[in-house]
Amino acid sequence: MALKLKSFSQPDLLKRIHPETLIRLLEPHRLFFDMKGFTLPAADGGEIDYLRLAAILAQPDEDMPSDLVEALYVVGSFSGDGQFDELLELAERAALAVDGEATAPDLAARLYLHDPQLLERKQREALFEKRKNFESYRAADPGLLMDIAGLPADLSSLEADLNEYFEARKRGGGCQISRADSPGEVRFLVRHGQPCRREPSRRGGQSTCTFFRPEKTDAVILDFVHNEMRISASTLPDLRELRMAFGRRLFGDANRFVFAQKYTLDPLKTDAEAALGCRDIEGIESIRLREIEYNWEGAFEHAEIHRAEDLLKALIIIGREVEQRPPIRKAVFKVKLHGEKKPRTVTIRAGNKAGYNRGEEAMVIEEWLRARGFVRGQEEPQHANADQAVARA
Repeated sequence: MALKLKSFSQPDLLKRIHPETLIRLLEPHRLFFDMKGFTLPAADGGEIDYLRLAAILAQPDEDMPSDLVEALYVVGSFSGDGQFDELLELAERAALAVDGEATAPDLAARLYLHDPQLLERKQREALFEKRKNFESYRAADPGLLMDIAGLPADLSSLEADLNEYFEARKRGGGCQISRADSPGEVRFLVRHGQPCRREPSRRGGQSTCTFFRPEKTDAVILDFVHNEMRISASTLPDLRELRMAFGRRLFGDANRFVFAQKYTLDPLKTDAEAALGCRDIEGIESIRLREIEYNWEGAFEHAEIHRAEDLLKALIIIGREVEQRPPIRKAVFKVKLHGEKKPRTVTIRAGNKAGYNRGEEAMVIEEWLRARGFVRGQEEPQHANADQAVARA
């Protein structure tokens, strides 16, 4: 996490925080700054040497307290002017008085001093909406629907199971799970350690080595509208463990959700123009095909990729159309939602993998995919070769 303090190495950002607020934020770590030869002024006055302070923060090392790293990382995540209104709304909810001279980083620092969890929760919400690749798992028994109200509020047993798993895989303990609900979905963030790393680093003029354990955040989504589970994780064993652990602890059945082919890209072959239609989907303004990847199969594993800002129009210009013979392995779409300036990127792979932002608007995109036939009808889940199929996706 120390590597994410780049913004605080800029004196201009430090100056945007009111001096008294900045000193209050750094005060619990006065001893650390004394060790670095930096004198932190008293809160009631004294000039701050911003250049010297920025230089210290620009070279984080193992001596920097983890609490200081966390505070700077969280506050720095909300330093953009475009986030001011969000911060102001948080301050109003917390009954925190804000004067007319407050800046975004200044307000973020004040909120963190008032209650760190206010910003940490907001940060977790942003992680939920960040674009991720998700594997989809369908209910083994389609007739058995999810009872969201019946989900356990205490996730300690689930955390204990995952702690045991991550520790066995040399990832360390301390797994933390947080929950956030949105229309049609219940979302969980799973924060855990990664294998330890040693990186060359500098301590003053001396070459040394920094030893640390990186952190990874996985996501698990329960879609109770479509009765499925979606998981974003980096390895096949993690996908399998998260699927089984959540099924076991939340529903009493490790195999409540199983692998099944969810997505097909055949509608692009049948009628590509119609497949991109969205007039009947409330919330979507337009959809363009950006990329298509064919899998010609055979001994040489021949793959062919076509890419253009508007691929269907580009194919017409060169006298071609969507190929009918080879299977379509992947398609990338640009989806423009009402009220948004830029289109979102939606990546679909034949099988059960999709990549797009998982905010509330994800339900609109999912509605379009189902309406145009990109989502297969409910079929017999594939227990036998599920893991191998996920690995190939």
